[in-house]
Amino acid sequence: MLPTLGQAVLFMRIFPMTSRALVLLALFAWGFSAQSVSAESCAALRELHGNEIVSVHCGGAPSASFDAQGRLWVAFVQDKHVYVSYSDDKGASYSEPVQVNEVAEDTEFNGENRPKIIVAPQGEVMLSWTTKTSSNFTGLIRFSRSVDGGKTFEVPRTVNDDGLTTGHRFDSLFLSDSGNLYLTWIDKRDMEASLAVGDAYPGAAIYYAVSKDFGKTFSPNYPVSQNSCECCRIAMAPQGDDKVAILWRQIYDSQIRDHAVAVLGPEGEVSGLDRATVDDWYIDACPHHGPSMVQAQDANQYHMAWFSAGELHKGIYYARYDLGQADSNQLIEVDATPGAGHPSLAQHGDELLLAWKGFNGVATQLHVMSSMDDGKSWSPVQTVFNTEQASDHPLLISDGKAIYLSWSTAQFGYVFKELSHDD
Repeated sequence: MLPTLGQAVLFMRIFPMTSRALVLLALFAWGFSAQSVSAESCAALRELHGNEIVSVHCGGAPSASFDAQGRLWVAFVQDKHVYVSYSDDKGASYSEPVQVNEVAEDTEFNGENRPKIIVAPQGEVMLSWTTKTSSNFTGLIRFSRSVDGGKTFEVPRTVNDDGLTTGHRFDSLFLSDSGNLYLTWIDKRDMEASLAVGDAYPGAAIYYAVSKDFGKTFSPNYPVSQNSCECCRIAMAPQGDDKVAILWRQIYDSQIRDHAVAVLGPEGEVSGLDRATVDDWYIDACPHHGPSMVQAQDANQYHMAWFSAGELHKGIYYARYDLGQADSNQLIEVDATPGAGHPSLAQHGDELLLAWKGFNGVATQLHVMSSMDDGKSWSPVQTVFNTEQASDHPLLISDGKAIYLSWSTAQFGYVFKELSHDD
């Protein structure tokens, strides 16, 4: 049995301080080599089954989620359709993919903009995604669900309610403990209104809608913030049983693209709206670099990881944010090397895990480090995968027992791999 990151941290506690780095390096070299990956590349599958095969290993921009019974669900895009597969053996094998949208849609599938999937405790399989409506960055926020265990899906619906052919993109989906389903996205309806009266409008805006019946119906669209960045994913994390905190890239002083945070309520209440990062990244363009966020041990604090090329900070950074006040003492430079980007955070128990992509001049590298004390200190950085072929952004998820890597690559196919667990 291969060692996990949790076991590596346990060894770090046991061995003397001078030996810890060497022990951790040895464990990772043994347990997380690329050769230990059991996934199949799409090229190999097509050679065996033909080019028409539909598979999680061939689909674009997969997203993964566990249900209450521990079944792994994965959504992906292939040939303008959203598909869903599940696995009962933690990604060793997958069910036959089920097509969600019968009518083909120009569905977004890239690192920052991909289908999202959540399974309710009662079993409803719920998905959101963005469908492009033109080549000019316009789109619709789409939603579908299954009420028969993923066998069939309802006809997709459009959730943005303005009826405009404008930008509605970069959706994110979150289910609160109380059963409120939050769907948030980047929206350009207010830009259209401003331009119609001759007013300048930098960027876009953040909007959201809420379903209290697991996707059967949705509330009207609620505004969150004006002048957001146009093209970065939105991070979401719980705030109490009913609400959700979100983190996104915001435009400040018309040219600076740092991050903002807010708490959203089920009736359209927006509170705690504040600036979350101060990097002073002056850029009149889309970074395509969204943040990651998970709740800390204190319910009002959040672990954040993000990328910036600002005047003050360049590279990937971590910080712990207290609602209403950023904790500058927790700001940590994670990776300032060229090519570093797209961090993802996940937490289970006492373990907080951070993964991101790097580049050594030849190969893309997947790096990992962990904290066992709520982000106060971190393990040495380890490289767990290398590939010279194309790869997606890494995503981390938890099933309540362990933390897993969800990562799509041309070389290995879709990789779903345990990185840690409680011992």
